[in-house]
Amino acid sequence: MKIKDQAMKELDTLRPSDLLMVYDLMLSLKEKVQERAVRSPLPAYKRVREALKGCKGSLSEDIMREREDRI
Repeated sequence: MKIKDQAMKELDTLRPSDLLMVYDLMLSLKEKVQERAVRSPLPAYKRVREALKGCKGSLSEDIMREREDRI
């Protein structure tokens, strides 16, 4: 809690207009933290599916065809 006490002491020395700026910064930081918590990254397989959803045809058939060419 030492850092919190130090921050409180510093806040006591600020003018009201500066306090408002600090308050706005705190709200902005809090909002960004909440956004990160809500927006969890997609698992890898879902990212791949999303990237490939516009492709026409069958990816497995294309892979099998490529393997046949090498044999």
